[in-house]
Amino acid sequence: MTTSFIKWYKQFKDKYIVRQRRQHEYFVNRYYAHLVDPFFTKLVYDLKLTPNIVTIIAGILGIGAGISFFFQQWILGALLLQLHHLMDGADGNLARLTNQCSEFGAKLDQWVDQVVRLVLFVSIAFVVDLPLLIKVLFVATIYIDIAIVHNYVLPFMQKYPIIRSKWKEWFLSKGIIPAFDIFLIYFLISIFAIIGRLDILVYIVIIGKNIDWVYRVWECMKSKYIYKAKLKVEN
Repeated sequence: MTTSFIKWYKQFKDKYIVRQRRQHEYFVNRYYAHLVDPFFTKLVYDLKLTPNIVTIIAGILGIGAGISFFFQQWILGALLLQLHHLMDGADGNLARLTNQCSEFGAKLDQWVDQVVRLVLFVSIAFVVDLPLLIKVLFVATIYIDIAIVHNYVLPFMQKYPIIRSKWKEWFLSKGIIPAFDIFLIYFLISIFAIIGRLDILVYIVIIGKNIDWVYRVWECMKSKYIYKAKLKVEN
C-alpha cells in the first residue's frame, strides 16, 4: 500500500513539477511545502488560472492572515498563512509548467511577498502583549535581515566563493539549506498562533533571525579573509 502510494505520488508530482527549483532547499519547504504544493498546482492548472493571478491570490491569503491576527482570529490566521505559503509555491510551479515565466511575474511575486510580510509582522507586533521596544525590534529584525542579505551577503556571494563550516556542508550535501528562513518563520507563526502564544514566537524570531544574519555575515568575512590569504601565498 505504502509503495503504491509513493509510486503514484512520484508520478503525480513529476507531472506538475516539471523543473527543479534549485539544488538546495529550505527544510520546511523540502519536507512540507513542496510535498503539498503540487496539489495546489494541479488545482490552479485545472482552473486555468495564470501564474500572476495565483500570485495575487497568494498575496490576498497572506494579507488575510495578517488581518486575522490583527483581530485575534488565531486559527483562521494560521490557516490562511499556510495557504499563502502553499499558493506562493504553486504560482512558480504553474509558470514553469505552462511556460509562462516572465520578469514581470518574478517582480510581482517579490512585491506581493513584501506587502504580505509588512502586514503580517506589523499585525503580530500590534496585538502581542509585549513591551513596545520588543515589538519594534521584532519588525526591525525582519527588515534588517533583508537589507543585509540583499545589500551585502548576496553581492558578496557573486564575487567570492563562500567557505562553509563542516556542519553546514553536511546539510547542503543532503540538499538542505540550514537557515532560520522566512518559510520556517511562517510555519512557526502558525504553530504558535494555534496554541495562542505569539508572544513567545516574537522572541524566537528576534533571536533566531539575528543569529542567522550575523552568522551569514561572519561566513562572508571569514571567506574573504581566507580568499585574500590564499592570493597572498600564491603571489
